[in-house]
Amino acid sequence: MKTIQILLLSLVFMATQQIATLSDTGLEGTWKIDLRPTPDAEPYITKMTISEVSDKTIKGKFYGSSITSGLLKTSWTKTYLAFTTSDSNHTYYHSGYYLDGKVYGMSYCPTRQLTARWTGVKD
Repeated sequence: MKTIQILLLSLVFMATQQIATLSDTGLEGTWKIDLRPTPDAEPYITKMTISEVSDKTIKGKFYGSSITSGLLKTSWTKTYLAFTTSDSNHTYYHSGYYLDGKVYGMSYCPTRQLTARWTGVKD
């Protein structure tokens, strides 16, 4: 019986630690995202808002569109994210990572033959 109690307490502790890790990712908030097309171009700024981080998922808005299918991977040295957005004609696929207070990402839209690199800092 004592072994079962210790096992249950260990599981509760590990679950609590995972929840803390997810809520402490640093992703929640408003981000100033630079979508400049080339390194020497002027900044092209848009907003990304991460409104919720929970159970390996994210919710929010990017470039004026709702984030759908937002997923997180927190078990590596970086926090990885992936999500989709859409406008009236196209679906956009985004992936990236959060490291040292910044986000780095790539967006892809096959129907527009578009790829875009982006970086961001908290607004």
